[in-house]
Amino acid sequence: MAVRYDPSIITKHAQALYDRASGIIFAWGVIGFIAGAALAKAMNAEGFIVLMGGLVVALIGVMFGRGRAFSLQLQAQVALCQVATEANTRRAAEATVAGVPPTAVQMNSVG
Repeated sequence: MAVRYDPSIITKHAQALYDRASGIIFAWGVIGFIAGAALAKAMNAEGFIVLMGGLVVALIGVMFGRGRAFSLQLQAQVALCQVATEANTRRAAEATVAGVPPTAVQMNSVG
């Protein structure tokens, strides 16, 4: 089997990265809430203090989650940029072979 270039695979990968990015913020927030509440409970706190401890650490978790989500979104954008670059380069190369002036070739975004 010969390996061929398939831009749809890269696009699916980019979508999977975006899906992971959206879920990771929520997951870090939940984990932070659980950890903060458990820590407050371990310090013999009760009621409102346990809730506040959970919320404070949940916010910290969301901040870490957003940082990781941004990294995944950036990876997805780099992959989509490479697909667009390949499509535009291929279009320009085909136009050159066909004898069309480069200024007449319209470039566009992919994805």
